[in-house]
Amino acid sequence: MPAHGETPPHGPTVAVIGTGGLARAVCYALAAGTRPVRVLVLGRDPVKTAEICWISGARAIGTGDSPPTVTFRPVTAEPAAAGALAEALAEARPTAVLVAASLQSPWERISAPSAWTALIQRAGFGLTLPLQAVFAREAGRALAEHHPSGWLLNGCFPDAVNPALAGLGVAPLCGIGNAALTATGLQEALALPQRHRLRVLAHHLHLHSPPPGVEEVRAWVDEEPVPGVAGLLRQQRAASRAELNHVTGFVAARLLTELLAGQEVRANLPGPLGLPGGYPVRITAAGPTPHVELNLPEQVSRAEAVAYNEHAARHDGVVIEDGRVHFTRTAPGDLPSELSGGFPVTDLEEAAHCLAAFRDRLRDRV
Repeated sequence: MPAHGETPPHGPTVAVIGTGGLARAVCYALAAGTRPVRVLVLGRDPVKTAEICWISGARAIGTGDSPPTVTFRPVTAEPAAAGALAEALAEARPTAVLVAASLQSPWERISAPSAWTALIQRAGFGLTLPLQAVFAREAGRALAEHHPSGWLLNGCFPDAVNPALAGLGVAPLCGIGNAALTATGLQEALALPQRHRLRVLAHHLHLHSPPPGVEEVRAWVDEEPVPGVAGLLRQQRAASRAELNHVTGFVAARLLTELLAGQEVRANLPGPLGLPGGYPVRITAAGPTPHVELNLPEQVSRAEAVAYNEHAARHDGVVIEDGRVHFTRTAPGDLPSELSGGFPVTDLEEAAHCLAAFRDRLRDRV
């Protein structure tokens, strides 16, 4: 990593927002890259942000005798402070922004169980949508206002957050994780080196075995349906989520590297085109912003694929219909009156504040 004040190598700039396990996994995987890239790590904790950059830089310089092609620089920004994140992105003008931070940790159920985590278990992870969307929404607005040619990737519940952001006109290019992780698990189980041959329909819900009434992951190799998907995914579903971050981080870093190089990408990703759930896609270079299109098997229509994911979304606890967010598994009295009947996507920020205050009250009830 260059000393303070030195000029980093030429290359595009990627901003990674967050300092948790996913952000670290992405940065550590990027550090092994061979194309010039400058990575800015944006976090509110200067110690954690600097730590990620130092470890990433040490990994980068340890890959060979020549100077590292991937360099890292910490940027401290308080995401919860209005305008702080937008100001940092406006100054950096990155080619790509990856959001890996939200207001709701996926580990809280394990680390600090309470009445709040019990409600999530009962009502579905979709209940956390407003808390997952805050930083992605701010990053999308910042790019739209200050750097329209920059593009956004979202790692925070993209199956539901990306459709919500599409309703605000700031849809990410796509998401990372979820369908991409499921596809990688199938690829490994099938011993299939060629990623482009595999097409997968999968929702966030399918990270675990789907509940009764929800179809299993659908997959095809060279247009032929893959049988026995549940068995093929058994090992992945048995792995801890913390360990799976290493796979998600590697796959996300590879996606970023390929997109920055202008390569055509055929992959399986969540939330492309502002759609719910995950789909096979084809991404090509088209000016400053890559072009995304669905790459479905011939026998599956776009409408059928979307309906499949919308059905899974209902069981995951949230759907977006006609510009409104609806929680599908809550019971009367589960939520404050402001949220119980759903809310317009345009009120996403207000919903996040309301839900966060409600969560704080429930956290005191174990």
